[in-house]
Amino acid sequence: MNHHRKSEAISTHRFDVTHLRGLPALSLNRLIGFAASTVIGIFIPIFLYEYFDQQIVLVLLWFCIMYALRAPLFVLAAKFFSRTSLILSMIVGTLAWIVHYSALYFLEQYPLWHSEWLIVLSLLAVVVSASFYWTPFNVDFSSFGSKKKRGAEEGIFLAAQRLIGVLTPILGGWLIVTYDYGSTFLVGIILVVSSIIPLFFLKHNPVQYEYGFFETFRLLFSKKYRYLTLSMIGYGAESSVAYVVWPIFLFIVFAGNHFSVGAFATVIVLISMAAQVFLGKYLDHHKKRKILNWGVDFFALGWLIKAFVSTPMGVFFASTFHSFGAILMGTPLSTMLHEKAADAGHYIDEFTTMREIGTTIGRAAMMLLLVAIVSIWSINIAFVAAAAVSLLMSLLGRYKVGQILKKG
Repeated sequence: MNHHRKSEAISTHRFDVTHLRGLPALSLNRLIGFAASTVIGIFIPIFLYEYFDQQIVLVLLWFCIMYALRAPLFVLAAKFFSRTSLILSMIVGTLAWIVHYSALYFLEQYPLWHSEWLIVLSLLAVVVSASFYWTPFNVDFSSFGSKKKRGAEEGIFLAAQRLIGVLTPILGGWLIVTYDYGSTFLVGIILVVSSIIPLFFLKHNPVQYEYGFFETFRLLFSKKYRYLTLSMIGYGAESSVAYVVWPIFLFIVFAGNHFSVGAFATVIVLISMAAQVFLGKYLDHHKKRKILNWGVDFFALGWLIKAFVSTPMGVFFASTFHSFGAILMGTPLSTMLHEKAADAGHYIDEFTTMREIGTTIGRAAMMLLLVAIVSIWSINIAFVAAAAVSLLMSLLGRYKVGQILKKG
């Protein structure tokens, strides 16, 4: 198959700075965006939980539909950035992100003003945002990184995110308690708008997505991609539990205090920051598979501990232990996946798109399972079940991923 590299549609853009590496501009874009997502991100499941009158089934359905719609749209987005550019696709995704936050802002400020349409608009906007942004970002991040120092770069980048995460959750909690959700959404919107600026200085990286729509989903579970898909389904399942269920669980444990939830997230970030930088540098000189296996063990045990805590102190110790396991597992896994994507050469966009679809399938499947569980039992039982299922899928995926990720 002839996989040519297309001429970039906006390669002569007046903001193009070709003599600079692309990683700094791309990293700045993501870090600003990360600040926007963390100032409000942990509170979005809580906001929806409160908006739906604490009916967690409706929250889970919202996320289930959102994740399910993402999967096919990743392929359409890949066709879009093949014909235009990775940069333009990220800009489209970012603009959709602004629409998502804006819809939630109006939903909170004017709850009687077409609320049904606003909740649907927020869902569709975040679908477009994720589908158009994440594959181009990961393609560029894999392409621009240094092969010899990828682990250190990954560690520093993740540590920078954690540094931002020290301030943003507690800021978000304070804004909600002092003012309202609307102020937090406004801050998020300002940051998201600002994140677009570095994209104009990004080095162009033209790609051509070769697979057709149905071919993509056929190959997803083919022998070539099967173990990667299993790994990403496991990762998607567990990450959806962490993003959707855990904040609501914290909200219940802290008796509905938004500031306590934000302050708690900040403390956990502080504890794990130093370990992130050290591990990133350590990865460049040690076998990633070995560290990954340690991380899976710690992470699995952390899930089990989290499933049985019910007090603020218990949640603190469980989260501290779990965050350490997440670093041990997440940093080498992310580094290995970016290495594999970089090694894919011309097929880097196909590899990355498959990865994103697998992750999204895992998230949608987990949300659907939780809808069934919560319809019968309470959120606590659902959390125990979700932890157990995500643990099993994670262990399976990370065991199998070694057959496709041969480095380390």
